[in-house]
Amino acid sequence: MIRARMRKVYLDNNILVDIENGVYRMEGFLINPHVLYYYSDAHLNELLEAKGIQKVSQEGRLELISRLCGKNYICSGAVTTPEFVEKDCREMYKVADNPFRSLVNRVVVKGVDPLGQIRESLGFESKDFNNEKPENVLCVIDERVKDRLGIGLLEYLYRTEAIGRALYGTLMNMVDMANYWGDVKTDHSEVARLCDASHAYSAQICDVLVTNDKRMRAKVKAVYHFLGVRTEVISGKEYLAQLSRNA
Repeated sequence: MIRARMRKVYLDNNILVDIENGVYRMEGFLINPHVLYYYSDAHLNELLEAKGIQKVSQEGRLELISRLCGKNYICSGAVTTPEFVEKDCREMYKVADNPFRSLVNRVVVKGVDPLGQIRESLGFESKDFNNEKPENVLCVIDERVKDRLGIGLLEYLYRTEAIGRALYGTLMNMVDMANYWGDVKTDHSEVARLCDASHAYSAQICDVLVTNDKRMRAKVKAVYHFLGVRTEVISGKEYLAQLSRNA
């Protein structure tokens, strides 16, 4: 008898929020016994970011992560490739440290738009990527960088030590600066993009990344294709339809 391969699935934070809000029933995610769900420090960091918001229950979110994922944790260091380990989410939350807000506060200066300046130097117009496919976006950016710097985008980033999680953050920012499914600029948008990049970085070793953020899906598809990552990126509705077919 051939045992079915366990499928590794990573749920973005917005899927957890939708479960909490009753958009989805958690049982719907558990109907297939051949699926393993994983969480990462990005989930814990977003929970820290929401601390003090009355509608977000810290214990409730940890209970949800525990029920879905058990101890299936993705350990993602600053420069190493993520790896699967066994860690209890409550124990990890006790030692979690949210880096997103401090990182943004260090690089964002009021009244200055550094991404806009980079976009201008690379010559991107606001509608350059309106009808572009995700797999072409970073290839176009790569060619533009070669024209101006004489080296490819990845080589340039490696020289500046943008590796691991930092590489994902930089590439997500570059896709956004080129106005490809760009984020609506708010006081929270820089933090949100770092969160998205961290989820994408962790999920690269899973089979599926599920997110209901269409802007994130488009940007992550662009980054994954450019880096040769084969993780499927789909919406919650698409994922649940897959589960129903394969249950």
